[in-house]
Amino acid sequence: MISSLIDQLGPIFLLVGAGFVLAWRGLIGAAAIQGLTKMTFWALIPATLFQTISSNRVSELFNLDIWICYYGAVIAAALIVFVVLTRWQKNSRAEGIVLTFGAIFSNIGMLGIPVIDILYGHDGLLVLATILCIHALSLLTPTILLMEWSRNKTGNPGAVLANTLRAQICNPIIIAILCAIAVASFDIKMPVVVDTFFTMLKQAMPPIALMLIGAGIYGQKLRGNMTTSMIAATAKVCLLPALVFIIGLALHMPLKIMGPAIMIAALPPGVNSVLMAASYDTARERTATTMLVATLMSIIVIPLLAILLVLPGE
Repeated sequence: MISSLIDQLGPIFLLVGAGFVLAWRGLIGAAAIQGLTKMTFWALIPATLFQTISSNRVSELFNLDIWICYYGAVIAAALIVFVVLTRWQKNSRAEGIVLTFGAIFSNIGMLGIPVIDILYGHDGLLVLATILCIHALSLLTPTILLMEWSRNKTGNPGAVLANTLRAQICNPIIIAILCAIAVASFDIKMPVVVDTFFTMLKQAMPPIALMLIGAGIYGQKLRGNMTTSMIAATAKVCLLPALVFIIGLALHMPLKIMGPAIMIAALPPGVNSVLMAASYDTARERTATTMLVATLMSIIVIPLLAILLVLPGE
């Protein structure tokens, strides 16, 4: 059983390592990484989600138990991290908001999809799609509103909300999910050539995304307040999955559903957390360090969780 898990996890680490080596040897530069990242975001991730969702019943996507389990844990983790960072670490309210966002926003697209696909297959991707379909909207929107309110309490929250929602609707991932829901709702049969097209993009997604993760790690440095970053990173890859597990047990969720949700919670934060810090020029170094530390911690945590969650189900 352990050898089976090694066979599953081995390619993940080899692909991440290959990306790191390519960046280290200068065979893939910043421009290439940026271009491949855009391709992954605009084509590979949407194709994977469209293929996964459109082949299932819509009722399987809107699973209230999954939302309660995952986002209930997110709310609890956010409150704990915010209080610790602002009261104990003496960060400002704005810094606490940005750092807390990094402690709850999982890198579902670039890292979550290949990991869940390899470990859990189609059923795991369906759980991932259920979480992802409201992930950005439910986390980005309140974070931006709180940041705007903390900076300018006399501002127009309605305008901020409208701009945020408009940006989310134009997100290719959201568009792919909405289109897939429409296809599944009306039971539309895709032509073979179109189905094959999306299948090929879906198959290309894991290796490219994992190599980009490795390439992105190269050249990153630890900087800023390490204590703050360690708290946020530990909350992301340890506290959040633990809370998902506790709530999942309370809801009597089966392991085949709870397992992928816990794995997703243990993923490191994505680039959105760094972009949030940069856009508000708040806690930039600490947020970047949080992402790096959480990524390194996940190299240990994800295999451990796989042993605990995947092997019992085999």
